[in-house]
Amino acid sequence: MDFDTAQRLSVLNTVFYREHSDSFSSTRQSAWPGWHTSFELIKDNLLCGVSKLQVFDLACGNMRYQRFLSNVLLSDTAWTYYAVDNCEPLVPQGHTAHYQQLDVLDVLLEDLDLNEHFHAPLCDLAVCFGFMHHTPLQENRARLLSCLVNQVRPGGYIIVTFWQFLNDIGLRAKALKTHEVALQELGLDKLEDNDFLLDWNKLEGVYRYCHSFTDEEIDELVERVSDKTLLVSRFVSDGRSSLLNCYLVLRAH
Repeated sequence: MDFDTAQRLSVLNTVFYREHSDSFSSTRQSAWPGWHTSFELIKDNLLCGVSKLQVFDLACGNMRYQRFLSNVLLSDTAWTYYAVDNCEPLVPQGHTAHYQQLDVLDVLLEDLDLNEHFHAPLCDLAVCFGFMHHTPLQENRARLLSCLVNQVRPGGYIIVTFWQFLNDIGLRAKALKTHEVALQELGLDKLEDNDFLLDWNKLEGVYRYCHSFTDEEIDELVERVSDKTLLVSRFVSDGRSSLLNCYLVLRAH
C-alpha cells in the first residue's frame, strides 16, 4: 500500500467517526468481557506499591474504559486517566480525564515520534482497544504497539486488542460483499491482504477501513516488542462467539 492510499483510508475513518459519532457511541456503552479478563490478570501487581495509578488510553472513543475502571477499582484508589483521540464528538461532556485531541495516524504516516506528541507522563497501564484495525500497514501497527510500550514505566502493563472479524462466518460474508462495492464507489485499487472497507448500519456510501488480523500478524507484533516486554497473556474474547478480539497483555521491562 502506498502513502496516498494509507492517508485516504485514514481520512475515510476520520470522516466516518466525526459524522456518525452518535450512532457509533450508542453501540459502545458496555465493557467488553475481555476487559474484565485482562484486568483480573494484572490488578494485584498493577496496584502493588502504587500511590496513584496512572492510566493511558490511546483512541479512547467515548471513554467507556474510564467508566469500566471506575467500577472495578476500589473506591479509595487514587488514579488519573489520560486519554487521546481524534474524534472530539465521541468524548463525553463533563469528563474528568486529561484529554488530548490528536490524530495518531497523521503522526505515524508522517514518520514522526508518536510518544513525543503525547501530553502524558509515563503511566502504570496503557491500553488501546478497537484501534489497531484502523491502522494501515503492519509497520505502522508495530510502531503503534512500540509506542504504547514506551508510554509505561518499567514494570507497567500494556493491553491491546486485535479485531479478527474474518473468524466470524456472518461478518466475513458481509465484509467480502461490502468491500468490493466500496472499492468501486471510492475508486480504490485492491488493498492489502485482510484489509476491508466495511459499511455502517447499511447506510449508502458510508464506509470505514478495518483490518482483520491473522494469528501470524499478531505473532510478528509480539516479536517486535519482545526485547522490551514480557508476554503476560494472549487470549481471545468478545462478541457473540467470544472469538472476535485477540488480546495481548504485556509487561514492560
